[in-house]
Amino acid sequence: YQTTIQCTSGVVLPAMLRVLADNTVAFVSAKVAVPTNIPADPILLEGIYVAAVPGDATSDEYEHHIPDFPHPMVVGLGSVTAPPKTLSDGTSKAFDVVSTDYVRDTRMTSTVSCVFDTACPRWSKTPLPNQNTVVFYVGRFSDVASMGGLQVELESIACNVGVVDTRLNTATSSSPPSKRRKFMAVV
Repeated sequence: YQTTIQCTSGVVLPAMLRVLADNTVAFVSAKVAVPTNIPADPILLEGIYVAAVPGDATSDEYEHHIPDFPHPMVVGLGSVTAPPKTLSDGTSKAFDVVSTDYVRDTRMTSTVSCVFDTACPRWSKTPLPNQNTVVFYVGRFSDVASMGGLQVELESIACNVGVVDTRLNTATSSSPPSKRRKFMAVV
């Protein structure tokens, strides 16, 4: 099924979605494979969850009932592949994240360029992730990245996502060992 992904910059990119009938508008949660040769190669989407917008798609009133959500949200987990850089505007920071997932029955690797503007108070004190660390990010596709792939305008990021060493401290102590916690939060 041929479709498009609309970026916040106004760029519209070709995409291929596996699932759905033609002329149906739907809320789709999908796995994504982002090619480096955009827009020559389409973005591949494999639907995980699909909820069609109810109504008659051929009716003139159909589009009036569709939620105004033109730019897709992106949720990703991946490794930072290079040191973060400052973009030409002097305030935006960017770093590339590579992720791998099974899309269309094949293991595919995608790279996105995550961007945030440090002039915005929300991001002014946000530390940049280090190279070779794992990050979890949420954002919107904003444009084609300068080195290929897509640029993601960040809404949220969690740095240094990974395994926490929960082994007890090996230092000797006269106090009894602490009770092991059932749940642990990593901040």
